[in-house]
Amino acid sequence: MTGLMWLAAVGLLLAAAAVAGTIQRSRRSRLARLRAGWGRPVDRIRKMDAIAASCRSRVAESGASAVMDDRTWNDLDLDAVFAALDRTVSTLGQHALYYRLRSAPLAAHLEAFESLVTRMSADAPARERAQLGLARLQDPHGYDLWWLARPDAVDMRPWFVLFPVLSGTALTALLLTLFRPALLPVLAGAIALNIAVRYATDRRIDALVGAFRQLAPVVAAGESLRFLQGADVEPLIGPLGSDVARLRRLKTISRWVSGDPLMLSFSGSVFQHIITDIANALYAYVNLFFLIEASGVFAGGRDLRAHGSSLVRVVSAIGEVDAALSVASWRAGRDDWTRPRFPAAGAPAVLADIRHPLVADAVPNTTTIEPGHGLLVTGSNMSGKSTFLRTIGVTTVLAQTIHTCLAARYQAPVLCVRSCVGRSDDLLAGKSYYAVEVEVLLDLVRASRGTAPHLFLLDELFRGTNAVERIAAGHAVLCELVTGRDGPTPHVVIAATHDGELVDLLPEPFAACHFGAAVGGDGLAFDYRLRPGPATARNAIALLRLHGAPESLVNRAVLTAAALDRQRDRGRD
Repeated sequence: MTGLMWLAAVGLLLAAAAVAGTIQRSRRSRLARLRAGWGRPVDRIRKMDAIAASCRSRVAESGASAVMDDRTWNDLDLDAVFAALDRTVSTLGQHALYYRLRSAPLAAHLEAFESLVTRMSADAPARERAQLGLARLQDPHGYDLWWLARPDAVDMRPWFVLFPVLSGTALTALLLTLFRPALLPVLAGAIALNIAVRYATDRRIDALVGAFRQLAPVVAAGESLRFLQGADVEPLIGPLGSDVARLRRLKTISRWVSGDPLMLSFSGSVFQHIITDIANALYAYVNLFFLIEASGVFAGGRDLRAHGSSLVRVVSAIGEVDAALSVASWRAGRDDWTRPRFPAAGAPAVLADIRHPLVADAVPNTTTIEPGHGLLVTGSNMSGKSTFLRTIGVTTVLAQTIHTCLAARYQAPVLCVRSCVGRSDDLLAGKSYYAVEVEVLLDLVRASRGTAPHLFLLDELFRGTNAVERIAAGHAVLCELVTGRDGPTPHVVIAATHDGELVDLLPEPFAACHFGAAVGGDGLAFDYRLRPGPATARNAIALLRLHGAPESLVNRAVLTAAALDRQRDRGRD
């Protein structure tokens, strides 16, 4: 007997050593992957619908501040910008980064976020420790946990108190049977009753168990990130110190309710997965016989009601750490970024050598605009007008949400970014592009009557309508945005147009600039550099000649253009 006990002990020691070695190798492998991927884009499938739904849920359930409107978000193609920035480890990090980018006009605790990003950039051991702590939060169900703070998040019924009673009865019968085998029929009856109850309540309990699956790894991740605390980041991740301790009992309950008591990483080795599968299979029988999940739901539901707000604060703090890691990695992969400066309202917006993050080898451009003034951007199609508008908008959004922008210098007051750039019909409402555009523009006019400074981005107003009404309506909208009813507004307006007449009608307070184009042997050539003054090139007629149009057609076009120019000059006089 003693020999068998020694053999069993040695076997257990060898198994423990094997598990420890496997875990250590797995950790080294994960660290190697993290180090290799630092500063590089992450190619992954991003469930943008789920991430956006999570953002809406956070706003609705937590009373969070306003977020950027859908029109501006889509005009600036910020889903794609988010994907370019996203180097997060966890689903909570993806949510936090998306929510931060969508915050309007300024993301919360920007100075604390900068401190956290700077630390993740400079302190590699702390960064890797944080990344390893976040690695367990990769379940796609982790996108949306905000609803758990609601008082009715878990539908608790009074009769749920039967679960711990039945569970305790079966466990007591098991202990007594070990000493008095004659009680085996009592144990069998208790287990049979529990099995019947479990199957009778299967659908209800399984739905509630789903609410608990993420809680244990979330709390464990919060515990692993507490080392990051400091006065400079307290406003952002303070809950990791103040709230995690309140959730420890909920973590223990959640581990057993979830059916994964070992809670090993998603990225573990094959051996880890084998051990997990064996443990989970054994647990499934224990749960069925003794109603572990159902009793856990009863106990966990009460804890969740008591500490739901603490859980939400911890979820937010964990996500912010991962979002900061993502921004730090993005910075590490580029050398053309800068930190913005935010002077008081009324100061000019100075954007020097700005670049669009989605444009490879982007040509930098510079502009300065005073509040209550605007910029009219002219030029040929494909010369860079719309990209310039989007670059201004994206640069401003990144400056105000992640304290990072691709520029040599960014200095501007905090601005609410609103746009009317892309073309779209509202098919569900049966509205044409023109009706949608009018509604958007009137919404911008209403917003301009407030005191908060805005950046308005407008592209080809009223395109598709007749020239006279297009110019007249565009002129009226632009004047309203910068002068309003009581004098100059605090807003900045940038509009792209093909209408030279609009440039003539708005000499003040709008400045004109343009993107040039030259006709060469292969067609139009663009350098994508912003130049002062309106565009003057006549590329359409030159392209007709280049592509072999009849000379009579070209001459007629030249004569018509000259006549229109004379008519325009007389109108100026």
